[in-house]
Amino acid sequence: MEPPESLNRNRAFNFLWVGETASQFGFQVAGLATSTTAIVVLHATEGQVGLLNGLQTLAFLLIGLPAGAWVDRWRKRRTMIVADLVRMVALASIPIAWAMDALTIYHMMIVVTVFGFGTVFFDVAYQSLVPSIVHNRQIGQANGRLEASFQVARVGGPGLAGWLIGVFSAPVTFGLTVGTLGFSAAAIASIPGTEPKPAAPKDTVLWHQVRDGISYVKNEPLLGPLFLCIACNALFGQGVFTLLPVLALRDMGLDAQTLGTLLSFGAVGGLIGAGINRRVVRRLGDGHTIAAFSIIASLVNFGLPFAAMAGAHGWIVLVCVGFVQSLFQTVYNIVQLSLRQRICPKPLLGRLNATFRFAVWGVMPIGSVSAGLLAGAIGVVPAMFVFLTGTLLASIAMTFTPVAKRNRIG
Repeated sequence: MEPPESLNRNRAFNFLWVGETASQFGFQVAGLATSTTAIVVLHATEGQVGLLNGLQTLAFLLIGLPAGAWVDRWRKRRTMIVADLVRMVALASIPIAWAMDALTIYHMMIVVTVFGFGTVFFDVAYQSLVPSIVHNRQIGQANGRLEASFQVARVGGPGLAGWLIGVFSAPVTFGLTVGTLGFSAAAIASIPGTEPKPAAPKDTVLWHQVRDGISYVKNEPLLGPLFLCIACNALFGQGVFTLLPVLALRDMGLDAQTLGTLLSFGAVGGLIGAGINRRVVRRLGDGHTIAAFSIIASLVNFGLPFAAMAGAHGWIVLVCVGFVQSLFQTVYNIVQLSLRQRICPKPLLGRLNATFRFAVWGVMPIGSVSAGLLAGAIGVVPAMFVFLTGTLLASIAMTFTPVAKRNRIG
């Protein structure tokens, strides 16, 4: 059998890689800018911060499932370009409103909601495009590079965002995100070749197609139990993510620039994880890697609340926890995504990705809002321990799934 073309020479993948990297970089910058603008500029309460974070992923709950059926009907590249343009327009309104002294927490809630709708379609489309432009044996390698881009964005994005916020202001920092999304749209538009129009589905009723995607996940013996564990892990993990900026900026007294720098150092672990994932899988196998690395990533996060108790040394705790957790979480993410893409029929990929995105991102508004409410009632640190325990239990449950009991899959 003739070996597949090197990914380095695959122009279609390389343009997708560049576009996805630009999109992720802008997303990371906007993430810190959103929390900082709400907490520092608009003096939002814990509940409002939780609601703001929840609205960013509300679209996955509302349209996450039908988005997969729509993407299966549409050309993936065009979908990604339109999604980038919609997100550009939404974010551009924040610095404009701030300059006019008209920015409110409600304006930001509307913007992040619209941004979330665009992200739904972009993410489902790019994940569904990968198997059609790379060889099946290169899917893991391609996902490793895409995940590495995400980690590069995590390394550089928060640090740059913190510097921009310190020099200019949090609202003005959104201008960088607008530029990166524009660059992403241009890169996606430059992918060579004409993407064929997807074949018309046999059943044109939208909800019947959505049902087909859900049924496939439910009845697939490897993916069904994994789906439930991932959904629970995401719900509690989003609660932890929502409380982290509140813990750092309020309880620890850090400024946005320092927080961004610390998050950047911590995310270096993700870069290492993206580089070693194939070697880990060769040694441990798909199933064992997914289960073990999820548990370790959840355990490491228990160090986060202790950062607030460590006084002047709290920043060291944040860096160490972020580094180790990012390494294990990245390997886990790459392996379980590659597994799904390898075993799913291509005509169902959009619906499969949308179903998993619905599981992961659709439950995040619940995690964000409940974390904000619980923190307001019992305090940030106790609330964080509650959500950390939830992530650990979900990870432990993963060891009892059929995936974890099989060493080599696909």
